[in-house]
Amino acid sequence: MAYTVIYNDIIFIEGDHPKASRGPFVKCDLSFKFGAHLKSLRDVKDNLVEQAKAKGYNAILDFTYGQKSRWLAIDDVAFWGKGYLANISQDVYNELCETAAK
Repeated sequence: MAYTVIYNDIIFIEGDHPKASRGPFVKCDLSFKFGAHLKSLRDVKDNLVEQAKAKGYNAILDFTYGQKSRWLAIDDVAFWGKGYLANISQDVYNELCETAAK
């Protein structure tokens, strides 16, 4: 099973889930935001949570994230994240929440 974490009621899975209904691709790139060097993975997840909730999804599959450096910038490092929005049934959602809590 892929690494799974629940953040602000959205399940982030660094892989696929057989019982998920996959939706559109989403991404967040903080490279071009003012103060990018002050942002963190939490800001990336906040953005992706906002996108998921706005479109009625409860999970993000194939979640990947990282930092990239910008060679000619004042803010030299920025976080990014991407994945696919997905819906997971309530019973599977609850099961994943219980497993992640352990």
